[in-house]
Amino acid sequence: MWAEVLYFSYFVAMNEKDIGANFQQELYARCARGDHDIEKKYGPCGIITALACFPCGLICLFKDVTKKCSRCGTVVS
Repeated sequence: MWAEVLYFSYFVAMNEKDIGANFQQELYARCARGDHDIEKKYGPCGIITALACFPCGLICLFKDVTKKCSRCGTVVS
């Protein structure tokens, strides 16, 4: 009885691990196709310039941005 329960719990754990690995591979495959999950980060220089020189400083804010994929970490231009 205990051996069957142990075998079943090990079998379920392996399937959950495989499911998680397949999900992660699918996400990386989407990044390989170019379907990145882009995240924008604004630099401190752009933020300070945007606040100090309000109307014209917004140009600096939009120039001082880094676009990066949150899944694979690739910097996207």
